[in-house]
Amino acid sequence: MKKRILPLLLTLSLLLSLCACSGGSEGEGYEPTDVGSSFENTGGYDFEFSSRDKQHDYIVAGATIIVFSNSGASVSGSGASVSGNTVTVHAEGTYLLSGVGVGSVTVDAPDTAKIQLVLCGLSLTSNDRPALYIREADKVFLTMATGTENLLADGAVYTLTDGNSTPDGVIFSRADLTVNGTGALSVTALAKHGVVSKDDLVITGGHLTVSAPSAALEGKDCVKIAGGTLSLMAGSDGIRSDNAEDSGRGFVYIEDGEITVTAENDAIQAEKLVRITGGILTLATGSSYSSSTVSQKGIKCTGDLLIEGGLITVTATEDALHADNSIRIAGGTVTLSAGDDGVHAENALSIEGGELSVLTSYEGLEAKDIVISGGRLHIVASDDGYNATDGSGGGMPGVGGMESAATLSITGGYALVEAGGDGLDSNGTLTVTGGVTLVSGPTNGGNGALDYGTGASVSGGMVIALGSVGMATGFTAAKNQGAMLLSFSTQAAGTPIALVNENGKVLASFTPKKSYSSAVITAAGITDSGTYTLLVGGTVSGADENGYAANGTAEGGTILGTVEMTSLLYGSNGGMDGMGGMPGGDRPGGGMGGGGRPGGMRPW
Repeated sequence: MKKRILPLLLTLSLLLSLCACSGGSEGEGYEPTDVGSSFENTGGYDFEFSSRDKQHDYIVAGATIIVFSNSGASVSGSGASVSGNTVTVHAEGTYLLSGVGVGSVTVDAPDTAKIQLVLCGLSLTSNDRPALYIREADKVFLTMATGTENLLADGAVYTLTDGNSTPDGVIFSRADLTVNGTGALSVTALAKHGVVSKDDLVITGGHLTVSAPSAALEGKDCVKIAGGTLSLMAGSDGIRSDNAEDSGRGFVYIEDGEITVTAENDAIQAEKLVRITGGILTLATGSSYSSSTVSQKGIKCTGDLLIEGGLITVTATEDALHADNSIRIAGGTVTLSAGDDGVHAENALSIEGGELSVLTSYEGLEAKDIVISGGRLHIVASDDGYNATDGSGGGMPGVGGMESAATLSITGGYALVEAGGDGLDSNGTLTVTGGVTLVSGPTNGGNGALDYGTGASVSGGMVIALGSVGMATGFTAAKNQGAMLLSFSTQAAGTPIALVNENGKVLASFTPKKSYSSAVITAAGITDSGTYTLLVGGTVSGADENGYAANGTAEGGTILGTVEMTSLLYGSNGGMDGMGGMPGGDRPGGGMGGGGRPGGMRPW
């Protein structure tokens, strides 16, 4: 083996100053991290990071020195050889890489070997193959030395083939790959992908910048991120794991780190599971809306999506969050802007905690079964705010039609829903047992603040749903507290509304951002024998930023009328019946008769 000694002597002192640090462990030593609450679909997945994954130190004594230059590459130490401008690492150990040149590094070691490659100021461009090709090893640790800036790049066309496949990334690994350290690494791809592992891809530190015409990061078995600052620009997916065959594989897990993704297709995409417990994520997809088959979603999973923490901001051409099975949001602060749905699950959508803001969307939340049990939500949608659908279409409220198994259940949480279409829509059943739900619904007569296929029941919680008159519907069953559906003259956007009992106590109040002429109100304290006053335009003590209060007193304003409850349902029969008797002409399906209330307020 021919070795160039002179360049090594000239750069050895620099390498030692850049790369020297305290001795590190060579053992694997798995130490499970705290990943928070469990998820029913996470069994069998490996969310752990080993102690060596997270450490960025290494042992300089005995390390092999590799230096690239315009004239080639030089090696000092054992375990590596040079052929032309390609360095091959073939033994377990620590290797320090530096210099500027055209060439590549290949790791071809026993499948039991653990290898640490330390980048100490390396700028390496490979014209016809990966700049770093890990053909075989047990695991490779790619460490960015403190205070160093490193660059790996490729050419537009690869000539290297390996068996029946062509390696297709600037960094391409057939073994587990961990990227760590505190230095910086820029990966610039011209051919296809940025960083690829056909096994696990783990990132725990460093400043990593990737630009690629295809995927920026791809780990076939998984992508796990526990730290670092990542800036990813991708012509297809930003972060991807696509193993569909093996159980417990094909997932993305993010525990920490600051991650920015700009992707033409999906920002994050996984076959089985995406799980996020922490970190700061800023994700953007698509340059413009595309009607093609290209997916341009923020976070997409063929299986399940779980968010338990983190600060997540998504701007997506299509759905911001999408899962072909289920989605669970149990924590974190999530802000979404979507060209299509804000959050879309084909089966179950569960929101249990955290803060969720959908700033723009077609439909805010959509799934077959939607359960809101906690958290703080602000949903803005040009069509439905919540849409529970199984694809059958369901039927009109109180009217026959295809039976739908869809369910919308609200058991807790605090939600503000602003919808251009239906505010809360279930093609099957709507059930409210808790929480606070404020709906600023449609201003057009073709939608309602509440909409359902087979029935709507309430036994607890607070709902104030305001909207247009045309398709307004109320609850069909009530227990423990009353519910009322009222219509009145149109009130301007920003006009507060409050329901007050005989003692002057405010039971429910809300200040919507849109005009309204109907109200569905249910709240604790509404009985089957009480008399209640509806006020607009007054001031409610203790109201929050949405004008919401469930206590306190009201001052000023205009009395729209009074409601005398004789049962737990008022002005609501759950169907088209009884919608006649309104001044100005009966509505279709009349039968109950109407008549005005004082101040022009009317029941349905």
